[in-house]
Amino acid sequence: MKEIKVAMLGFGGIAKSHKRAYELFEKEGTPIKLVAICDIDPEQFTKVQEINLGAAHPYSMDGIATYTDLNEMLSREDFEMVDICLPSYLHKEYTIRMLEAGKHVMCEKPMALCEADCKEMIEAAQKHGKKLMIGQCLRFEPQYLYLKKLIDNNTFGKVRYVNMSRISALPLWGFERWFQDTERSGGCAMDLHIHDVDMIRFLFGEPESVSAVAVDSITRWQYINSRFFYDGFVAEATGSWLEPQGHPFKAGYRVNFEHATVVLEGSEITVYSEDGSSYKAEYGKANRMAEEIRLLAKTITEPDAVNTVNTPESAASTVALVEALRRSADLCGAKIDL
Repeated sequence: MKEIKVAMLGFGGIAKSHKRAYELFEKEGTPIKLVAICDIDPEQFTKVQEINLGAAHPYSMDGIATYTDLNEMLSREDFEMVDICLPSYLHKEYTIRMLEAGKHVMCEKPMALCEADCKEMIEAAQKHGKKLMIGQCLRFEPQYLYLKKLIDNNTFGKVRYVNMSRISALPLWGFERWFQDTERSGGCAMDLHIHDVDMIRFLFGEPESVSAVAVDSITRWQYINSRFFYDGFVAEATGSWLEPQGHPFKAGYRVNFEHATVVLEGSEITVYSEDGSSYKAEYGKANRMAEEIRLLAKTITEPDAVNTVNTPESAASTVALVEALRRSADLCGAKIDL
C-alpha cells in the first residue's frame, strides 16, 4: 500500500485514542501517517485527557503540524484523508466540507444526529468521488467479532436471547459541555447506546420491530433500555449516562444459545456450556480504531479493495434505528414496526 497522509480535525478525548492508532502504524511500518492536527483550542495539543475508554495515555506530537485554523491547515498541508473527531453536532458540516475539499473522510460516530443529515453526507461522498467511513468501531473489536463468528457458524445453535449494556457517568470533558446538551449530543441514546444498537444490527440484521423506555435528566434519553424483536428471539440493550461521577465505564454482553451462554465481562469472555462446564474463550487482540482506519486506507489506495464491513449506508441505518427507539421511548415504550 502506498503511503497515505492523514490530517485530524478535533483533538479532544476520542481523538487521542485515534492517535494511538497512528502511533501503532508508525511502529509496525504501515504507510498511514498522521501529518497534521487542527483544533481551535491550542491547549488540546498538550492536554492528556481521560475518557471512558480507560486511563489517559501520554503521546508525542513529534513530526505533526498543529493548527487552530482549518483554512490554514488546508492551504499548507498535503494530505489525502481527514479523521474527524469533532463533537457530534459538527459531523455533517465538516464531513461535507472535507469531501468538497477533495479529501477522503473517516468520521467518528454517530454519523450525524438524524438520518436526513446522514443521507446528505453519503450524497456528498458520491458526488465528489471520495471514500467515507463512520467510526462504528465495535465492528472491528475482537471481543464482538468472536461473538459474530459463533452466530454465523451456528456453533451453539440458535440464539434465544441477547442482553447488551454500556453504562457510564455523564461525560464532562467535552468542548463547551456539549455532551450535556441534547441538541448537540443526542443524549446517551445517540452517543453511547448507538454502539450496541449498531452491533445488534451487525450481528443479526434488521429487526422486525423495536421498543424502548428512557429516563430524562440533564439530557433527554440519558438512560435507555431498548428491545429489538427478531423471528424467534428478542435482543435487549441498555445504555446509561445516569451513573454517579466516578462510576467506571462498563460494557458487555450475555448471549444465550440453545447449547451455551456466552458472556463478556471486562476483557474476559466466558462460555458456559449446557453440561455444566465453562471456559475462558480465546480471541485475538487488535486496536479496533486502527483496524477501521486501516480498512479505509486500503479502499483508498487499492482499486479492488471494497469496504463490506462498515459502509456509510449502514451507519445511516443505525442512526435511523436510534431515532425509532427514541420515538418509542417518547411513546412510553410503544412497539414500532420497521
